[in-house]
Amino acid sequence: MKSSTQFLLVTSLLGTLGLGSLAKANSLNPSPAPIAVISTHQVKIANKTDADREVKDARVPAPLAEVGESGEDIYDMAKINNWQKAAASLTTLQTSTKRLQTENKALDVSKLNATLQQLNTSIKAKNRADTMRYANQITLHAAQLTAEYQLKVPIEVTLLDYYGRELEIWSTAGNTGQLKTIANQMSQTWKTVRPEIISHGGVKQAKTFDILVLQVEKAKSVSEYGRLATPILDEVDNLETVFK
Repeated sequence: MKSSTQFLLVTSLLGTLGLGSLAKANSLNPSPAPIAVISTHQVKIANKTDADREVKDARVPAPLAEVGESGEDIYDMAKINNWQKAAASLTTLQTSTKRLQTENKALDVSKLNATLQQLNTSIKAKNRADTMRYANQITLHAAQLTAEYQLKVPIEVTLLDYYGRELEIWSTAGNTGQLKTIANQMSQTWKTVRPEIISHGGVKQAKTFDILVLQVEKAKSVSEYGRLATPILDEVDNLETVFK
């Protein structure tokens, strides 16, 4: 990571959101029924190629990078109810997690393992909502574990991706309180990483994301938050290209 100060900032942001609050919110909101409408973002997911994946960073252990990618793949496949590919990505995730434990014994992967067990259960049950939630938590765990490395793409960009998916999850569940928390976290994270985006030549991308963050901050209804999730996820992809 760029400095111990940034690491403390990131862990503080993650702690504010809190996995405990996620678990509590999960228990209060039963899994919603699958959505039948296929959005343009879902079409993009179905046609995902290697070019669409995260920016490769040799400073991050390969198994850890694979954990993050597999979590995102499972999320995307659950979203379009492709359970065969979700199961295949789960196998990859399990293998990568075992390698991570073996090759990097100093890393605490207890949270990752706990969520992996929950993910295994939800995929077997073909529970779309739970699988999306747990898969996105895998992304969060991977981000926490990469915080100590000097990253090519700032960890805050990964968190913006995480928050975009959280907007999808909790707007579907109709949890306005959780959506407001996510909006606040997204706003703080964007303020942290925006100067770095600009310093790398991403002025255009920063201006576009400024507008989206402002809309998230002003959103009041579940539907308003939900409509913003897809453009945010698309624009995070554009933010990542600034560091290629």
